Amino acid sequence: MTAGYHTVTCRLPAAAEDELAGALERWPVLGCQVENAGAEIAVTVFVTEAEAGALGAVGQGLAALGAREVGTGRFAEQDWLAEYRRHAVPRAIGATFWVDPHPSAPTPPPPGRTHLVVEPRQAFGSGSHESTQLVLLMMEELPLAGRRVLDVGTGSGILALAARALGAAAVVGFDIDVEAVCIARQTVAVQPQRLPVALFAGSTRALRPRPAFDLILANLIPAEAQPLLADLRAQLAPGGRLLLSGLMADQLAPTEEELERCGFTIEHGRELEEWVGLVCRAGHRAQGTGHRTDSSGAAAAR
Repeated sequence: MTAGYHTVTCRLPAAAEDELAGALERWPVLGCQVENAGAEIAVTVFVTEAEAGALGAVGQGLAALGAREVGTGRFAEQDWLAEYRRHAVPRAIGATFWVDPHPSAPTPPPPGRTHLVVEPRQAFGSGSHESTQLVLLMMEELPLAGRRVLDVGTGSGILALAARALGAAAVVGFDIDVEAVCIARQTVAVQPQRLPVALFAGSTRALRPRPAFDLILANLIPAEAQPLLADLRAQLAPGGRLLLSGLMADQLAPTEEELERCGFTIEHGRELEEWVGLVCRAGHRAQGTGHRTDSSGAAAAR
């Protein structure tokens, strides 16, 4: 039997988009799709079968944000994935990467680009989302040759593969979702070039409590990232860096405070659309310093 999902659809005033992002963190939902519709945005919220009892509350929450035309429906997981794959096309990201969604019929990359084959699956990270692109953009600016890299919440494995392609000597990726790790293993297996990555299902508790990595990649929403920051700090070798993404602009201040509390210094930030990525170094921030945000990173292909 094909797994099903419920949806709650509506139209919201465009000005309510930031409030919607905050509300989604409080609701038991899988995620949300937002499309521009003039002065409004068309919103589709996805809810699993197990959380179907929350549909009414989600609808009421949307109405409280000013939603109109609120409705519910359902669709099969297989159907939307197949439709998305059918329309997905290879994309250039930054100056380095060529992300190809079709492992069975890959498209050769333009000269000088690194070919990563990542089929859109349930696991997060096909290269289409701005938060994933931000990590790729920040990573290609760092010297990775010979470095040891940890990918937290690896999802599809795209960031771990990118680190290996940039010359990292060893890459470890993990995810608390066993299915995501299975998908990541499949993604590693279909790469046009050999890019070995060590993968495991589990949490930071499975890592030895010692500074073993030169670079940590964490593309996570703040609610997932902040409880891990102390553990990640302990894993960084002296002078090591954390690349943190998955932040919206209005979530920056509390995340900066938590980073400082856990012993990170923010070197600089980068913006893409409404998303922000941070390059952080293991250390303590000097009194009165802040981060520098470079919005010129919007050159990544979408």
